[in-house]
Amino acid sequence: MSGDENILLTIRGLLPSLTTGEKKIGNYVLRYPDEVVKLSITELAEACGVSDATIFRFCRKVGTEGYQDFKIALAKESVSPDSLVYTDVIPEDSLLTMAEKIVEANVKALRDTLKVLDVEALDRALNAILAANQVQIYAIGGSGVAARELQFKLMQLGINANAFIDSQMQFISASLLTDKDVGIAVSHSGTKRHTVEALKLAKASGATTICITSHPASPIAEVADIKLCTSAWEDLVHDDSPSVRNAQLALIDVIYEGIVMRAPQRAQASLSKADEASSTLQV
Repeated sequence: MSGDENILLTIRGLLPSLTTGEKKIGNYVLRYPDEVVKLSITELAEACGVSDATIFRFCRKVGTEGYQDFKIALAKESVSPDSLVYTDVIPEDSLLTMAEKIVEANVKALRDTLKVLDVEALDRALNAILAANQVQIYAIGGSGVAARELQFKLMQLGINANAFIDSQMQFISASLLTDKDVGIAVSHSGTKRHTVEALKLAKASGATTICITSHPASPIAEVADIKLCTSAWEDLVHDDSPSVRNAQLALIDVIYEGIVMRAPQRAQASLSKADEASSTLQV
């Protein structure tokens, strides 16, 4: 593992692709990194209910040579000035503690999203969106909020965009795309079956495919031509926590501003028309 890679972000990004035993290890490390650096391989195996061999395979899979190398990488991250660890809200928390956990999780999600931002992928995504005849956006559940926001932002800039939350509508839309279009899937976990299938259909139709996900090794990332990654802690079954949503919305703001920078005249003309249209609704 290179010195500038963040072991905790790497683990979080790989979670969907890990085996059941490896996920137990990954989740334990993400929750208790300071404790793990003090444990032997056997102690960590017992804490996670797995074998020593599974621990070793996990260490290799996340890019380290073995358990000692893994602990060194983890220790370096633990002393980082912004190495805040996500902690769940529990019933025993005071209102202040609850508020601190929520706000700190949001701050960390935004910082971590900036760390994992692939500028080259962002550049390709901006070019594809600007050149597209239409942009179709697919999401379900909590990620639907981000999909709607992306649609709104793109429409403001004069880009023909639609967001589909219903799976049947996603499939119909994706099947009608062409090689002049772009399909974007938003999924924190990257494992939502209907969203993955919609992006597969978009790709089969010839469209350029983009995903927004926290897990670069997930099924949806395998389908996408361009991967845009966020980073926020959440159980893989759910994707509607505030930190997940805010990380997605921050990336959408980055896309919006990137388009404005690339095509300022087009953006300004479209924004002026949108403002004029909105003003007619004001009393």
